[in-house]
Amino acid sequence: MTEKIVSPGVFTREKDLSYITEGISAIGGAIIGPFRKGPAFIPTIVETQSEFERIFGTPDGTFYTDYCVQDYLRESGICTVVRVLGVDGYTQQQAIILRASGSAGDKIVGALFNSAYPGNSPLTGFSASAVTQSGTTTNFVIESGSEWSYSCSLSTGSADYIENVFGTDSRGGQRPAYVSHVWKETLGSTFQGTGSVITLDETIDQAFAQDAKVATTPWITSQLIADQRYNLFRFHTHGHGNAANTEVKVCIEQVKKAGTIAGSDYGIFNVIVREYADSDTSQNVLETFYNCSMDPASVNYLPRMVGDRYTTIDSDGRLTEHGDWSNYSNYIRVEMANVSEYPKAAVPASIREYYLPILCTNDDLVPRIQFITTSVSDTTKYSGWDFSNIDNTPYVNPVPDNATTGSNGIFCLDSSGSAETNAVEYALDLTLTTSTEIAKRKFAIAFQSGFDGMALNVSRSLGSNITAGNTQGFDCTDSTASGSVAYVKAINAISNQDEFDINLVAMPGIIRRLHSSVVTSAIDMVETRGDCFYIADFNALNDSLTQAIVQSDAVDSSYCAHYYPWIKIVDTNTNQLVSVPPSVVLPAIYSANDNIAAEWYAPAGLNRGGITEAVKVIKRLTHAERDDLYEARVNPIAAFPGQGISVWGQKTCQQRPSALDRVNVRRLLIALKKFIASTSRYLIFEQNSEETRAKFINVVTPYLESVQQRQGLYSFRVVMDETNNTPDIIDRNILYGQIYIQPTRAAEFIIVDFNIMPTGASFTN
Repeated sequence: MTEKIVSPGVFTREKDLSYITEGISAIGGAIIGPFRKGPAFIPTIVETQSEFERIFGTPDGTFYTDYCVQDYLRESGICTVVRVLGVDGYTQQQAIILRASGSAGDKIVGALFNSAYPGNSPLTGFSASAVTQSGTTTNFVIESGSEWSYSCSLSTGSADYIENVFGTDSRGGQRPAYVSHVWKETLGSTFQGTGSVITLDETIDQAFAQDAKVATTPWITSQLIADQRYNLFRFHTHGHGNAANTEVKVCIEQVKKAGTIAGSDYGIFNVIVREYADSDTSQNVLETFYNCSMDPASVNYLPRMVGDRYTTIDSDGRLTEHGDWSNYSNYIRVEMANVSEYPKAAVPASIREYYLPILCTNDDLVPRIQFITTSVSDTTKYSGWDFSNIDNTPYVNPVPDNATTGSNGIFCLDSSGSAETNAVEYALDLTLTTSTEIAKRKFAIAFQSGFDGMALNVSRSLGSNITAGNTQGFDCTDSTASGSVAYVKAINAISNQDEFDINLVAMPGIIRRLHSSVVTSAIDMVETRGDCFYIADFNALNDSLTQAIVQSDAVDSSYCAHYYPWIKIVDTNTNQLVSVPPSVVLPAIYSANDNIAAEWYAPAGLNRGGITEAVKVIKRLTHAERDDLYEARVNPIAAFPGQGISVWGQKTCQQRPSALDRVNVRRLLIALKKFIASTSRYLIFEQNSEETRAKFINVVTPYLESVQQRQGLYSFRVVMDETNNTPDIIDRNILYGQIYIQPTRAAEFIIVDFNIMPTGASFTN
């Protein structure tokens, strides 16, 4: 609208050209690799060490990535963690299934799987022999022809008890097999006495041909309605892997019948998330969701309260989000049955059967899940899954392909009558509304099926034990190896710069000399993104200078840098020295450099390159060796007496001499591009006019001036006017800008001439 001016006067107007955001959100690095627990392949932002440990586990020295994230978070306020797990699974060949036969009948009492025994081959040709009884002890021998023979016992108090002989550690490597499952209650109560016979004829391959999986509960079902129980919902963990099975338990309590809430035809109940290892007398409640409803129109609708969203990722890194409701639980999400499939009167009152953790010829011989009905007599305790029964423990494991439910039955609050088999029931009347009756309606549910996606007996090689076929448990021999496929899937997950804003990448434990295809994929990714930097490891622990130089000569990229040699740090969890590759500590060095100065300063030298956590370097470099490395674009890590251990170089892997062969210049460009791309996004779809160009210049120029004032640039020039936005450019809907910069160079060589003057020479000007 045109302003109408009638009488004389002075008129002032404001024209805001600075409304565009003059900064970008907090940006951190991405650390890719294995962790103890947490979501697999899904980039997850953590901002504190406590948040990291809640999601991905407390560092225990198993993986280099733990040290890396721990160090990085001390310097940076944000980190993107991408957990790598197995793909395609594995098949446990010729598992040994122990079947006891005696006066109590037949039962499966245990199972042995292949261990990480050096040079171990699938368990074949084994048998049980020399079965003897002495009082309450049953002894026998497990042997494989002339290869090996072990005397065993079923008595838990015997030195030859089978767990003592073979152990339970899949990676122990001391015996050809390890005890993967044992039903101790069944074993101790019925099959240790006279008359027991051990047979090993249940030899079935255990196929786990699956990618990493989350843990899941059985379907929670309704009370019996017209001789039918309806699936209502089930829970899944956010985290993947074996560890997810025993992280939490879920409890349903205060189940109230339909019509309890005025105006609603649905019942209500509470959902409690507790630590798996707690007890009813000493509860560790993590989360509580009150008055949950099965009514989709209610604000208390169960998925709306807990959340049902989850993300999947394909091998190309494409993320797909599923579910409708944001996750308010830090641990679980809910999967609902179709609302049309259950009546409004349905309330959670029963649990479907659990799957068996092993395959065998006669699955009905596997001991059943033990349920309890404790809350009938003691309302402070929960019924349902019996967490005190040791025979339930084997069930909280991955389950094989084609797993069955065997002789397992359902658990139910109400009476099943003769409608169901093997049901453990309360026979509670769900129509009663007294507080005492309602307090009895509480039951606990355990998770199972969480799977690492890889063989449990694979050792996790670190340090000098790292090979092409095993780095922290992953086979990265070539591009088709399972570990390489898994790592590339994780790399692809962060390839979308619109989805994930990062400024550096590290993959501790991935060594170019041994795992070149994975490193190449990472370099390709950062170059394609163009806005982040890869801190790479090119060499193994004991590699020579020559090997470091050879690896450097094979790479040409200004988006990555590598360092030599490895260093030793103190594991603060064990107080032991451990050898780690440079990429464990370099992300923290980069972040500290940015905090002290800025991205365009060199993350090197005594001022900003000191590795305070380093105790020693694996190889102490001479000045001549540092020269050889630096000339070959390898950044030395040097130890100086009295001054500590420092990064002593800042070259990228670019072979052509230019400003971009230095880390500080490449990271300057990354910082500039990120800022300008972020702020310019607000100009998309604006008019291609002089005013829009002015908005761009009025934001970019002050930022570049600030960079110049902080010694990032010698000079710069911004051009976005009619000279480069010609009619032809405008007609193609392009707004064109050009930025010319002269990056500040770091002083890497200081030369001081000492001139010796004759006696009587004057030093005055």
